[in-house]
Amino acid sequence: LQMNRSSISTADNMQWTGNPFEHFVSIAPKDRLKYAFMSIVLAPIRIALAGIMFGMAYMAAIITLFTLDTSFEHPLNGWRQMSKDIVAQLVIMSHFMMGFHRVKVKGRRALPTEAPILVIAPHSSFFDTLPFCCIGAPSVVGKKSLMKIPFFGKLLSLTKPILVDRNEKGSRSSAAHELKQRANLVFNGAKNNGMQWPQIAIFPEGTCTNRSQLISFKPGAFMTQLPVQPVCLRWPNKYDFISWTWEGTAPLKLFWLSVCQLQTNLEIEFLPVYVPNEAEKGDANLYARNVRAVMARCLQIPTDDYYVEDARFLTLHGKGKLEEFFDLLNRLNLSLSLDEDLHSLIAVWNYLRHSEFSAKHFAVTYNEFQSYLHFPKDQISLRRVFNIMDWMFSTTVECLSEVDFVKIVRLPYELSVAEARQLYQKRKRFFSSQERISSSDDDFQKPMIVERKKFSSFNFPPIFLRRRCIEVY
Repeated sequence: LQMNRSSISTADNMQWTGNPFEHFVSIAPKDRLKYAFMSIVLAPIRIALAGIMFGMAYMAAIITLFTLDTSFEHPLNGWRQMSKDIVAQLVIMSHFMMGFHRVKVKGRRALPTEAPILVIAPHSSFFDTLPFCCIGAPSVVGKKSLMKIPFFGKLLSLTKPILVDRNEKGSRSSAAHELKQRANLVFNGAKNNGMQWPQIAIFPEGTCTNRSQLISFKPGAFMTQLPVQPVCLRWPNKYDFISWTWEGTAPLKLFWLSVCQLQTNLEIEFLPVYVPNEAEKGDANLYARNVRAVMARCLQIPTDDYYVEDARFLTLHGKGKLEEFFDLLNRLNLSLSLDEDLHSLIAVWNYLRHSEFSAKHFAVTYNEFQSYLHFPKDQISLRRVFNIMDWMFSTTVECLSEVDFVKIVRLPYELSVAEARQLYQKRKRFFSSQERISSSDDDFQKPMIVERKKFSSFNFPPIFLRRRCIEVY
């Protein structure tokens, strides 16, 4: 049960299909009366029955975890393992009570010694608990904050999870080390106290999306250099009440509407085990992209290079988005510590400003953008700058915006993506539109406060302020 590489193209199907972090549900007028009727007749009964099942699962979880070491250093054994299976079945039954009547499973789940890690996508909402329990509730990699959620934290503890604290500096590296160590134990069939560690399940996207595309996979699961089994999730229903995103229809409303549906369908498809080649073993990001491409092809959806960190910039959920945009520009400008960096940027700006390029072209693609700046095509910082300017997600940028941006912000070519994300601070500075006509070094270095009403000088229509912010690559 292994992936046939001869039939796989590793190139991602990259195309823009909308913001993956927003989801708005619109119900047809003829169906509104039906859902209103179900809200009175069906939903209360379903929620009551599901609550009973969840309560039983919660009590069973408390009993199972009683006097148990919470360090997650040993797998469950004996009656505790049996109790965990009972809890998983109770969670499945609770979903059944809420209308999740049909779960279709395709393919064969690999043995732990064939694929120690299950890569599951797309991740859409709390309801992903159902497919998670349907595949046996394996160990999971997740945020440490999930443990603080009432009820859910207890259930999560039963899986002996690997937790990541996103606010702690060394947490990611320690979690990656633990993941690699445990995955090797699973792969080699090693036992602890007579019990074998279960497979590890990972939602590599790291956040919920609207399932219109697969965003970038985090490389953690692929740094193990071990085979993985991709698991694709589909929710083939008339209305998508499953996707809980950063912006859009409220999760509580989606939950209620999902309970009002007569039936909610789920499909789980186990793909063949993906065994990394030598190139992928040496490059976790390449490994992740190739697995994502396989899953996207199975799901028949495109891919895009968004990360979980981009969600707060692309939606109205985060506070002070515009302020953060100003701060990014300001910090990158203030990081001009070396004279040669400053003069290099000024030279690039002057070249663009006085070239026929800015006079003849209305908008340029990334390849054209790169060719005029003479940067390598795979330069991460250049792609990040391009994406920031491509606020309409059209895969092109207007030349005037490009020239202005090169003037305003130094290309952070010595910064990693992670470092660039840490450059948001409190100060808000921007170059005025009046400076556009000047090319002197003094004008280039002189920052000034810009009011929001002057933001249009950057050639961004007012909708920018109302609907979206930037994409930071």
